[in-house]
Amino acid sequence: MQVNLIQSCAYVIVGIVLAFWARNLSIRYNAWTTRLRERHPNFNPPPTPQWRARNTKIMTAMFRVVGVFFILLSIMYLLPLISTKPR
Repeated sequence: MQVNLIQSCAYVIVGIVLAFWARNLSIRYNAWTTRLRERHPNFNPPPTPQWRARNTKIMTAMFRVVGVFFILLSIMYLLPLISTKPR
């Protein structure tokens, strides 16, 4: 029972971080991939400014979706703990 509570709290923290800092995380992720593409242009060419903006929007949405998933997962873990009676 205690493990579910700790795990659920960890999921809530990760979910909130991903949901609220999604924009900053996506900007950092896209900067990292752009640097990687500039170092290795034969692997994948660097994105144009339009694609960079589009990638940022896509990654922001993906981070927020994953954050909401973790928050809902934590609620699913917490619901049985709320409805059980103490011994």
